[in-house]
Amino acid sequence: MAAWWMQWLGLKGAQAAKLAGASVSLRGPVSLSVAILLLLVLGAGVIWLYRRCDAVIPRWRRILMAACRIALLALILAILLRPVVSLEVEGSVRRGLLVLVDSSASMNLKDIRMDAADLTRAAIAQGFVPPEKGLNQTMPAAVGDALKRVSRLDLVRSALANERLKLLKRLGSEYDLRVFDFDQRLRELSTSAKPGEAAADWLTKLSAAGQRTAGGDALREALNRTRGQPLAGLWLISDGAFNSGSLAQVAAEQAKAESVPIYAWGVGITSPRDLVVSNIFAPEVSFVKDELPVTVRVRGQGVAGQSAILTLMLGTTQVDQKTITFDGDQEQIISMKFTPQQPIDGQLTATLQPLADELVKDNNSAAQRLRVIDAKIKVLVIDQSPRWEFKYLQAMLLRDRRADAKFILLDGVPANLTEEKGPYLPKFPVKKEDLFKFDLVILGDVDPKAISTAQFDWLVEFVSRFGGGLLNIAGKRFGPSALAGTPVAKLLPVEVDGADAPGAEALFDKPLQLELTAEGARQPMLRLSDKEADSAARWAKLPPIYWAARVGGTKPGAEVLVVDADVSRQTRSGKMPVMAMQQYGLGQVLYVGTDNVWRWRKNEGDALYTQIWGQIIQRLSLPHLLGQSKKTQLSTERRDYAAGDRITLYARLYSDNFEPVTDPMVRGYYQAAGQATTEVTLRPVPDQPGIYRAEFVVPVAGEYQFYVQRDPKTTLDFTVSEPKLELNETAMNQALLTQVAQTSGGQFFREEDLYKLPEAINSKSERVRSTVDVEIWSSPLWYVLVVLAAGTEWFMRKRSQLK
Repeated sequence: MAAWWMQWLGLKGAQAAKLAGASVSLRGPVSLSVAILLLLVLGAGVIWLYRRCDAVIPRWRRILMAACRIALLALILAILLRPVVSLEVEGSVRRGLLVLVDSSASMNLKDIRMDAADLTRAAIAQGFVPPEKGLNQTMPAAVGDALKRVSRLDLVRSALANERLKLLKRLGSEYDLRVFDFDQRLRELSTSAKPGEAAADWLTKLSAAGQRTAGGDALREALNRTRGQPLAGLWLISDGAFNSGSLAQVAAEQAKAESVPIYAWGVGITSPRDLVVSNIFAPEVSFVKDELPVTVRVRGQGVAGQSAILTLMLGTTQVDQKTITFDGDQEQIISMKFTPQQPIDGQLTATLQPLADELVKDNNSAAQRLRVIDAKIKVLVIDQSPRWEFKYLQAMLLRDRRADAKFILLDGVPANLTEEKGPYLPKFPVKKEDLFKFDLVILGDVDPKAISTAQFDWLVEFVSRFGGGLLNIAGKRFGPSALAGTPVAKLLPVEVDGADAPGAEALFDKPLQLELTAEGARQPMLRLSDKEADSAARWAKLPPIYWAARVGGTKPGAEVLVVDADVSRQTRSGKMPVMAMQQYGLGQVLYVGTDNVWRWRKNEGDALYTQIWGQIIQRLSLPHLLGQSKKTQLSTERRDYAAGDRITLYARLYSDNFEPVTDPMVRGYYQAAGQATTEVTLRPVPDQPGIYRAEFVVPVAGEYQFYVQRDPKTTLDFTVSEPKLELNETAMNQALLTQVAQTSGGQFFREEDLYKLPEAINSKSERVRSTVDVEIWSSPLWYVLVVLAAGTEWFMRKRSQLK
């Protein structure tokens, strides 16, 4: 009714506005009292004239004609008053609505819909049943059978073109739609103001081929692209299986701050029957006849209480098998093991036996490269005297069939222990060739005066140029401070200039509690259990030590693994480092600032002590043992990639005399069997002489080899497989989508609620109030009243035969 009156007052587009208030004011040169007086005088004259009319004219006609004349005079006099109606109208501003459609590979999944509610949702989207009736409706059996294996993307296409829902048409009439699709990147499909009128133009462009879903990145980019524009909201159409990029919750916070509510439509079913092997982890290198632990992460969806067989294969040989019972949809960590009997370089694969009605069977396995070698680690242990740490470490190394250990005690060894081919050497090697045949040197609490400067230089060369490992175990007699000023001091990851002087802290009766750092927790060599949580718990329960050397701090680039938890002993770089590691040239150096590791044998025996030292020794010595200390060293962040991944490759290059290469660029090549060779360019890494870096993307799966032009005989193998990220999460993530919608101030929808979407967006649309002044005398309403008054009098006068 208000809109009708506003149209009569001459307001354009008032049908889209709501009347919030009205007031009338007089803005003419004549006052209201003068106008009323004039109207009374004129009205009296009109009455007097009509009273004098012929008595034959009926009295009611004379009264009506007089009233029309007085009304006309009143309308004319009102012009002098200039009446203005001030209307306060409330209307919605036409704004934009962003539509983001998930186009990743998971949207191609054909959900197996066994639940009646899921079948009804599919029927609503396809237009077989009316949406208003919700889930409490039946459908023909033939329709249900046809909807059991409809893909998620086809469901989206059908719903957007559904004439019963009319979503695009209804939204396009209220908002300017901007349509995007996204996987790892965001792409704009349509900028039409009303894409509902030509939906087929962009609906046909929708595909589902992306191998990653960066939902958070897509939301943030869409908001950034339209920042400053009036938006009614963002309609997100996805299954919520976001597996790449930034967190969607962070994007939802940004949307809330910018007053852009997110309306999420969850596509898919929440609990499809699916078995997933998400990850397999094992050491990349193992020894023949060593028990090899393997950790496999598995998950079952919609199969609670059911069992499946997990098989572990090395190449084509089965090496272990377990039967797993699934409890809910939570991920399980399965520990497996086997003992390789011969050297091999191949694939280690974990596979779950697929179910007959499983949604996807391509995600039932995961693989990792494994190299099994038959060799011994050559270890040289140098110490001043047989302290407790030396004795326990020696016993462990002599029992370890993987190790070929030799020992030097600088204070001298009894003659009966230095027999030919025995474990002891009489003194530090007098030739550097004899030193370089070892893979690892363990330097204990030694007096640097007992080792010449040339021998220290050999040790530096052994690490930096030949990739040997160095393990320094501090001691109370000389500690790390005695090494200050020696060539080997630059190898250590800690500053020894600020270390305790020899003989400091003579009393060691106070326990020190050690703390594993985040970097240490990620190190496989310090892992005490297959499960990260169990490993951390075991570290927390380790017995305390009673001495740790005080150092000045850590060097830039050093990795601190274990610290003294006592903040009163911290250095300028943080808590006191007790274990720290760094790369020096081609080799690795580990500093252990205590000789109390043997105390961890309490209540544990040799098992934990042997495990820790065994893993450390293997980590430090393998680069030299495997021949990775050549003049050309190639490495990647990992050995297994998915097609489309960005591969970062490093090359450490040395000349014939082991000087770092300084060329401005180096050419490299990679190739898979049956494929053409591809060239890449490696650039120097700043401030790291001899180290080069390249980045490239391999789009095709295969077994690849990489080499550099200056040394084609040294190759690096890596595997590129078809990506499976989109298959690891096959369920619609309703919890995530609901959280994103609610955080932003929006709402989560499923198919049965989609018809309410336009109203939900409109209810939160911003309303704008404005005041409009209307001159009544110039409005259509005023004109109609004048014509009505004058016309009625004229008609009556003609009927009464008056002039």
